[in-house]
Amino acid sequence: MLENAILVTGAGRRIGNHIAMRLQQEGYTVLAHYRTHTPEIQVLEENGVQTIQANFTNSDAILQFVEQLQQRCISFRALIHNASSFEATSNNLVEAAAQYEQFFNVHMMAPFLITEGLKSLLEVNDDIPADIIHITDINVENPTPKFDIYGTTKAGLHNMMLVLAKKLAPNIKVNAVAPGPVLFTDLHSEGVKKTMLYETPLAKEGGAEPVYLAVQSLLNNPFITGASIPVDGGRRLSKR
Repeated sequence: MLENAILVTGAGRRIGNHIAMRLQQEGYTVLAHYRTHTPEIQVLEENGVQTIQANFTNSDAILQFVEQLQQRCISFRALIHNASSFEATSNNLVEAAAQYEQFFNVHMMAPFLITEGLKSLLEVNDDIPADIIHITDINVENPTPKFDIYGTTKAGLHNMMLVLAKKLAPNIKVNAVAPGPVLFTDLHSEGVKKTMLYETPLAKEGGAEPVYLAVQSLLNNPFITGASIPVDGGRRLSKR
């Protein structure tokens, strides 16, 4: 069984995958969650990172995942809630309802149930309290209408961070990292990319490493809780 592990959800690709790999490189015991077994997960496994599969489709699936974690780990150093769904809101009402359910389950229900199920296993030492870190989005501050379902459920994840920071103190710190244009997706056309970079004061795509560095800073700092670190090159300052 794993001891003093860091759970990273949504580690099958992009930011979560990078965070899991970098934590493992820094000597942490990492348990990387994924929905689909991707080539990136294969690389994690080949580098000694332990992995676990789950699909956060409904409360039963999430609770089963929590039970598996309880059986697999003696204690946790940190929980990093990174799993995410991202797409524009459908104009079809039935499809939008399905999107809302999916985004709510991934962005809000899963983090809440995982935290509630594992909080008693979070390892506390004299120097640094245990950590819970929510990976949110700068959409929380300045939402984009086209992605309103995505943005509102990420805002829920941000609010959950605030209330858990109060609820779980003083033994557990709860914070957030809010990325901006760090890694573009296939949904971003060349025109959209150019516009986003124009609206970003630092004028570049940040990459996943700055997000990891923000996570690392929260793990290492014993006196921050209830805070959100924007990693966006200043884009939240744009009126958009």
